[in-house]
Amino acid sequence: MRITIDDRDAVIRVEEKGSGTRRIVVEMKDRRAYSPRLHWDTQYPPELIKAVLGVKGAAWLCDEIARDEDPLYVRSDLMMSLLSYVEENDFDGKLVLDFGCGSGASTVIIARMFPRCRVLGVELDERFLELARLRSQHYRLDNVDLIRSPSADRIPEQALGVDFILLSAVWEHLMPAERPLLLLQMWESLTMQGVLFVNQTPDARFPIEAHTTGLPLLNYLPDCVALRCAHGFSKRVSPTTPWASLLRMGIRGGTPGEILGILSQSPYSPVLLQPKAHGITRQSDIYYRSAQRRLQQRYRGVKRACIVGAVELAPTLGIPIAPYVSLAIGKSRGVSDQDTKHRNDL
Repeated sequence: MRITIDDRDAVIRVEEKGSGTRRIVVEMKDRRAYSPRLHWDTQYPPELIKAVLGVKGAAWLCDEIARDEDPLYVRSDLMMSLLSYVEENDFDGKLVLDFGCGSGASTVIIARMFPRCRVLGVELDERFLELARLRSQHYRLDNVDLIRSPSADRIPEQALGVDFILLSAVWEHLMPAERPLLLLQMWESLTMQGVLFVNQTPDARFPIEAHTTGLPLLNYLPDCVALRCAHGFSKRVSPTTPWASLLRMGIRGGTPGEILGILSQSPYSPVLLQPKAHGITRQSDIYYRSAQRRLQQRYRGVKRACIVGAVELAPTLGIPIAPYVSLAIGKSRGVSDQDTKHRNDL
């Protein structure tokens, strides 16, 4: 059986393949329109596929579903980013705050990875939150709570007293004025001995701004110049997109120094944890390890050889910065010598 959806931006075909698997193929009406992924084999039922389409649009339909289902995508990043710092059984019986959970891909993955923990997904956009609820129902999860954030600069009362906080692909989308307000509130809500994880956030020190524009050296340019370059040279950005919208899209990323600097304003000092699993000793290696197989799968030919070769070579050369940060920050009443060393390493 085949379902054809004539969307405003694309024609989407969903074909049954058997054993509950469906093939999604997206044909964009504007061939120049950017889409990270145009086909995907999914276990989602047609109703959930249509719900994703309604929220994320045709260009991002397959990518959004793959964020949940592809083991080499978000799940790989989360496993490496969390379990490089914390043992798996340390999540048993704990409350995990997935702040800015969006459409719920990270939330349902965490809930399945750690079935004996409770996951609190918090999101400001009600449309995204409803899609997250549908995903939770799809997996019949009973360890997930999904609530709406009261405002862009406040966390809900239900988030007080959490053991772990996850900002997964979130920090870069916060506006400059929102970042200190929200981060300090979350830090206060974290239990002593708790851990704050920040992952899948583009590192603003990296030579290529890979998240929003794909342009080299943009991270080092003043805002006004970066805006002109984004409008003039990036295929991903409309020439009429204002700077405020690009900031919300994540063009400026973040750095460990920025995050630690904000947290240092609290009475509870941030302690930058060191990876201790999978043979990883630096946070930058987490990206290179988790991305290796995904990049091999996504690219072909000369481009694949160049990108995968660079990823494989970076740890060998001792390159301390990756395209995306993967941080774990513990809460302490004092700053240790070890923490000071880790900050210097960054």
